[in-house]
Amino acid sequence: MYSFAKEMKKKSSDIQNYKLDQSFHRVHKEGAVESGFGLDGTEELIEGSFGLYSSAGLKPKIGPIKSKFFRVGFGKQGSVHLDCGLESHFFQPNDMVFTFPGQVFSLRDKSMDFSAYYMLFSEEFFADVVSLKNLRDQFPFLNYGGHQHIRLAPHEVAEVEHFILKINSELKQRKPDLRQAIQSYLHLILIHAHRSYERQQLGSQESSGTGNMLLRKYKKLVGEHFISIRTVSDYAAMLNISSDHLSKTIRKQSGRTAHELIYEMLLMEAKALLLHTEASVAEIAYRLEFTDPSHFSKFFRKLTALTPLQYREKSLAAQRT
Repeated sequence: MYSFAKEMKKKSSDIQNYKLDQSFHRVHKEGAVESGFGLDGTEELIEGSFGLYSSAGLKPKIGPIKSKFFRVGFGKQGSVHLDCGLESHFFQPNDMVFTFPGQVFSLRDKSMDFSAYYMLFSEEFFADVVSLKNLRDQFPFLNYGGHQHIRLAPHEVAEVEHFILKINSELKQRKPDLRQAIQSYLHLILIHAHRSYERQQLGSQESSGTGNMLLRKYKKLVGEHFISIRTVSDYAAMLNISSDHLSKTIRKQSGRTAHELIYEMLLMEAKALLLHTEASVAEIAYRLEFTDPSHFSKFFRKLTALTPLQYREKSLAAQRT
């Protein structure tokens, strides 16, 4: 039997989930950039799957968007707010931040003196070196369950920046085996980041305790299932704990309710669909498995004080100015 809801969901499943190609340069950069660093001034990608950039010409606001590639950021100066899934990060000098395919991402509140390096690479870039599963297993910050924001110690800053500048040098010289050289340096960057990650985890395990671990597990599950699973009791069952224990722990650890974290994830997904697709409000409502468009509109307005269309129009107008 024909189902309008199923048809709307099917149509709107074509959400623009950015892949790493030449057109993405226009998503994160403002016009021509002549910094002389990395691939700032060109839409070129190394074998279509890797790019190194500085913050020169970086747009003051990006997203919320979804993408099909990894990001690795390294802070030099100033600050910016980054939203990665359910996590919000105040990104400063000596910080590293990581995102992974399928994650909702946004950048905002960039300071005037902000300076950073960042790398974008697709899943295929490492395919001949390490499998995607092994990559995510080896580096927990490339997963929902890991900490995606790391503050480096001074000696770690020097090591990571050294390898970034080696990649920049390789891009300028264009010697044979360029891909292999970049893979090696990028792998070393991830290894050094993981060493810092492990060092800091060892020092914080006792203070973070089981409550923080439960919060991270809950956020991971919400990030994976928020469209189809909306009740705290279902997540509690997945974690083999009571709903009451889950709710109390989440509120204590995050200052928000367990339901609020589900709603935040839904809202981020809705904003990405409104900004980066031409899907109607009805299509988005069914894509997000609301019972009807009016229910979705009430949900959106309650959290933003705007209707979905008002948010779309206001955000698109701001991007044009």
